[in-house]
Amino acid sequence: MRNLVAWFLAFTAGVTVGALGAWLLPRFNHGRKRRSEMLHARERILAGIREQHDQDIRREIFQTAEALRGELNRSLRRLLNLTERVLGPEKRG
Repeated sequence: MRNLVAWFLAFTAGVTVGALGAWLLPRFNHGRKRRSEMLHARERILAGIREQHDQDIRREIFQTAEALRGELNRSLRRLLNLTERVLGPEKRG
């Protein structure tokens, strides 16, 4: 009889642990799945922000290059005008 009581207690404990595990594990897995989904969403958002930042930097570089090109053209015209005034007009012909 003693063996039967011990066996019954062990069986009951096993069933209880199994039932609790079956009840709790999906909740833990759901939380882990939700966290991984949130991490993926965060990575997508950060990638979008990085792409926008890179586009902004490229746009600023292009605008700066255009401004420098304009300044260089203006300086070249001034230098040519100054050279022409100092050396006199070029004789053609």
